[in-house]
Amino acid sequence: MWFVLDYCLIIIGGTKLRIEVTLGNLFLIKLPNSPGVYRYYSDDDTLLYVGKAINLSKRVKSYFQKRSDQSPRISLMVSKIKVIEITVTDNETSALLLESNLIKSLKPKYNIIFRDDKSYPYIRISLHRFPVIEYFRGKVISHEQIFGPYPNPYAVRETLDLLQRLFKLRTCSDNEFAGRSRACMLSQVNLCCAPCVGKISENEYAKFVQFAKNFLRGNYSELVTKLSEQMYSFAENMEFEQAGSLRDKIALIRELQHKQIVSDSQLPINADIIISKESHGILIIYVIIIRNGLYVGDKHFTQRLIDVPQVIMEAFLDNYYRESQLTKLIYLSEIMNEEYVSTFFSLYKIKIITEFSGRILELRKMGENNLIKIIEDLQIDNIYMEATQQLADMLSISHVKRIECYDTSHNHGSNAVASMTVYDNGKIDHSQYRKFNLSDDINGDDLLALETVLRRRLANKDWPFPDIILVDGGKNQLAISKKLILDLGFYDKIKVIAIFKGEHRKPELDKIIINSMVALAFRDKPSIFKLLQTLRDEAHRFAITGHRKQQVKRMQVSRLEDIPKIGAKKRKSLIAFFGSPTLVASASIEQLQLVDGIGIELAKTIYQFFNNKA
Repeated sequence: MWFVLDYCLIIIGGTKLRIEVTLGNLFLIKLPNSPGVYRYYSDDDTLLYVGKAINLSKRVKSYFQKRSDQSPRISLMVSKIKVIEITVTDNETSALLLESNLIKSLKPKYNIIFRDDKSYPYIRISLHRFPVIEYFRGKVISHEQIFGPYPNPYAVRETLDLLQRLFKLRTCSDNEFAGRSRACMLSQVNLCCAPCVGKISENEYAKFVQFAKNFLRGNYSELVTKLSEQMYSFAENMEFEQAGSLRDKIALIRELQHKQIVSDSQLPINADIIISKESHGILIIYVIIIRNGLYVGDKHFTQRLIDVPQVIMEAFLDNYYRESQLTKLIYLSEIMNEEYVSTFFSLYKIKIITEFSGRILELRKMGENNLIKIIEDLQIDNIYMEATQQLADMLSISHVKRIECYDTSHNHGSNAVASMTVYDNGKIDHSQYRKFNLSDDINGDDLLALETVLRRRLANKDWPFPDIILVDGGKNQLAISKKLILDLGFYDKIKVIAIFKGEHRKPELDKIIINSMVALAFRDKPSIFKLLQTLRDEAHRFAITGHRKQQVKRMQVSRLEDIPKIGAKKRKSLIAFFGSPTLVASASIEQLQLVDGIGIELAKTIYQFFNNKA
């Protein structure tokens, strides 16, 4: 079955050639057997699709032949095609590059575009004569010395802390470095070699920088060898303090070396392990990141199954590796077309391997287990999406993007803390949780506490306003919240609902008050209950945690000050010796006497204070 097109535009070597077509198969016969890029347009000149091909004639013809395995999405797209533009390229690598650029710039309707809005963090070594090794997030410039990417900021900072302990490189900015007249605090605690004030030469500093590079590249054996040579040299010259310091460094590096989990011919490797799984019309792609032989993290991407999985995987690889990922090796669970694998290597110089063995196979199995958990979370997300749609319908609003839930906790009116938990854009977002410390003047008045925290929150214009505010409580809490929303001028922007515990505090007996006319039971809308109960329970947990921290903090400060015959100097000595007021409170009389200035009588006074009045 052939489709009749209006015309086909062929561009060869930059020259446009327009071929008028009267019969569909006539234009198809004239398609070149060359590599290139094709573009499909609708009758209103909307770009539908951009594709690449090693053989344009074969690829384009495949769309217009009747096929039982063609997806509904492709069939729909083909039915809309009125114009085809073709660009012939010198080779398949040029075709892949052109296709990538066109998809990125033009965003065709039917192309699969993976959007990964995160910019992942790196470690960068600056080009200064005394380089700084620093956290970096942004566009990688080719001449910079970059290590990563790391899956999250914590992994970067943990590595930077370790490098500082090992090699004592500077952490200050170039402006701070240039303006120093004396060494900083880090130098005083032996965590910086203070090049700013000339405590180390440029050549010596360069050696430490090279050590750090070897560490970041995973060249642990080479690093240990060089440090060992220095250690023995210091020992022979009876410089035992320096030798001991190097011995501790070597021990730490060897401990890390034992954690190396992936190696290839005894050399650490950089690789990504990519596995995928289909579930409920979604393809989940899971990436395990190995850098310098170490598992540094993982991340996952989801895409609706709008085409066959292999096409989606090709789109993912083209999108993800268009930006540098500092790897030359991919272990892929899917068997890909050999022509695609060859073309991908030509463009990105990254080899795709589909055979798994040894530790790589173990990591694949671990990833598959993690995928099961991700799928479970996606199912929960689907329930939440259903719940927000139901809430929007019940509240007569167009959509529900953001819900904020509030709860308070206090101890007989003191140390009161309110919490805010957030559902935003399809998920419960822990990063947006907030705590609000409340004055003791509230004195246990839950309604006043709720009103106070809502006033403070809605006065903050920097946060996005919620579509719904959920309060923990009954009709009184709902009424006071609605009145406040009305008074502040948000009545037409924010809806308020309440949730309260059922009989015997059983979750299935909870009630949700939508308005004065509508109260829901669990059996009425289970999806809504699962979302709002989770938000309420999180708010309760978060409030109690904040309250306890406040209580402990206040108890630690005030109770030491309340002990008879203990002044500021002795309080400082107690904290310095035990490390915290909590440990002071749990100390025995004998342990208390070990502190300078604390005799047996004073030790008994301290012990009795905590044990008789606790």
